[in-house]
Amino acid sequence: MVSEKNSASITGKISEGMSSFESYNNKEIYRFDGIGFAITGRLVSGLCGFVIIVLMLMYTFSSAASSIMVADLGGSNAFVGDVEIMEEAGPTLSGTMNPGSSVDFGHVIDDMEWDYTSNLKLSHIEVAVNWEANGAGSVGARQVTFQVSTQNDTTGETQDQSGFDGTMTVQIPVQMLPETVSGTADSAEAFVEGYETEGEWAGGTFTYNSGSTITNDNSISYTISLKVYVWDIQNVRETII
Repeated sequence: MVSEKNSASITGKISEGMSSFESYNNKEIYRFDGIGFAITGRLVSGLCGFVIIVLMLMYTFSSAASSIMVADLGGSNAFVGDVEIMEEAGPTLSGTMNPGSSVDFGHVIDDMEWDYTSNLKLSHIEVAVNWEANGAGSVGARQVTFQVSTQNDTTGETQDQSGFDGTMTVQIPVQMLPETVSGTADSAEAFVEGYETEGEWAGGTFTYNSGSTITNDNSISYTISLKVYVWDIQNVRETII
């Protein structure tokens, strides 16, 4: 019986509140007689709701744009750090090829220059090939294929190209961090170390598929190069959990 009375009382209060709110919505708060326009409670309520929605969307987009990666690194202290990406040049190889030939590089032939597994701060790797047809006044398009992979992902990515010259670039992600990272650790050093991960081998095959049938010199020249991008977490500061 008591619960029924309480329920009826709550229902009555909600009903009274809704009636008061509807009365406010229908209330004429201010009238502009000169232009025949009146501000009502409904307009005020609608404007307040619109402002609240806009503020919520602004907060949501602002949070998403900050792109902060939060890692559960363990420990009792919270840290935030800014990520800087640095470029480092890797190995290169050059040569000439005739139609129907190919060249393997990197992990495919166990070339240790392409082994970056011990680099624990790799962001990503870029492997590029620059090629061009040889012979003065060369005519007829050449067809080439560039396949790049890691030792852990032997499928990798393949690109095809035709013409007289060109450049193909393949990017291999390893540990690509956002501009700002955050997490917990026992110390600043442990916080940075928590993002370290084993690097990768890189390698692949460049193939000269077919050349021109109306030129004396059907060869192409090529240069395959590797660039590695290394991350560093700077300006590490402790925050309140």
